[in-house]
Amino acid sequence: MAPADALSAPGALALHGAGPRSAPAAGLTVHVVGRLTVPVLSFLLPTVQALAAVGTPQAVVYVDDEVGREHVPGLPDVVRRVPVPDSSSRWGRSRSLYHALSSLAADEPPAVLHLHGLLPGLAAMRLLRDSGDRSVRVYLSPHWTGPLLRARPLRALIGWLMQMGLGHCAPQVIVNLRAETRLASPIAGVAVELIECPVPGVFFDTPVREALRPLLVSCNLSGPRAAVDRFVRIAVLLGDERLGFGFNWVGRAQPEAAAAMRAAGIGQFESSTDESRAVRLGAAWVYVATCDEDGFPIRLAEAMAVGLACVALDTEVHRSVIVDGVTGYLCADLGQFLQRIGSLVDSPALRRQIGQAAQQVALQRFGEDGFRHRLWQAIGTGAPTPGATP
Repeated sequence: MAPADALSAPGALALHGAGPRSAPAAGLTVHVVGRLTVPVLSFLLPTVQALAAVGTPQAVVYVDDEVGREHVPGLPDVVRRVPVPDSSSRWGRSRSLYHALSSLAADEPPAVLHLHGLLPGLAAMRLLRDSGDRSVRVYLSPHWTGPLLRARPLRALIGWLMQMGLGHCAPQVIVNLRAETRLASPIAGVAVELIECPVPGVFFDTPVREALRPLLVSCNLSGPRAAVDRFVRIAVLLGDERLGFGFNWVGRAQPEAAAAMRAAGIGQFESSTDESRAVRLGAAWVYVATCDEDGFPIRLAEAMAVGLACVALDTEVHRSVIVDGVTGYLCADLGQFLQRIGSLVDSPALRRQIGQAAQQVALQRFGEDGFRHRLWQAIGTGAPTPGATP
């Protein structure tokens, strides 16, 4: 029985705004982060690793909260860590970032500032205004997510920040979502580069070994309740024993969400390492993305890299990753999810066709080597010297 019955019974990555590249930075690169949120981490960690691979001296200024303490140990040992006290106020965090930047600059003036978000931008604007140093190269990654992508006042504030404060230092915007590119482009006089987050090589190397019975897998980096609830609903509708489906959630979930999944017969596996998550994905028949992730859709990109056929909620972010009917399916509602899942479960050839096309696109857009070289090009670092190990 096709699952639909149960309801009733783009191509390679392109760079934008590319212009002449400046010479490699000879001094310190400082990443100013604020809070280490999920979308920031998915871009910051590979960025720091890519720059460390070519010997770039770096420091990371970040808010010392629980998430930061959990993830900062993943930074290369050569990277200087500069934690600042947390604050319940955004302006309090911005002041803390400014004081940390000032102290760091007094020790060793930065050659490059990479600003992850608006508050780091405000802190850097004050630092640059006070110092009068126009030789610092400035890169801003706004990390707009969800409603922020459409918030005109925020975009206007970013534009003002770039033109009035950071504009003296020839700033450049680096984004990792295609929707961000469209929104950042109108900021006058600012070059915009699109560099999408990379997927670790283990996902491309993990073979697909489908489970004996149809297995649907879903996960979400931050585990929002909406994503869990939609997957639970799919599991309930397809839970008839005659259909023989299995369901796995690969990742974290809040206690109430985890209880709802258990009640619906969904297995939950934390799979905190890339290797364990890749193996779990490799056993799936179909990957189901029930809602947007917080920032770049890294879990969907991982599933594509494994070579899975993916069905995803039809959103602006998912449309920037999946070509409907070619590298996956976009679904407007629950009925379309069930219909597309049914088509894929019923046709091994279709699963292979969609999965292979998805993997090819993922390699072009999300491969680690491509990410490193695009990043090196964007910030003027260039290719690694002979003998360097990326």
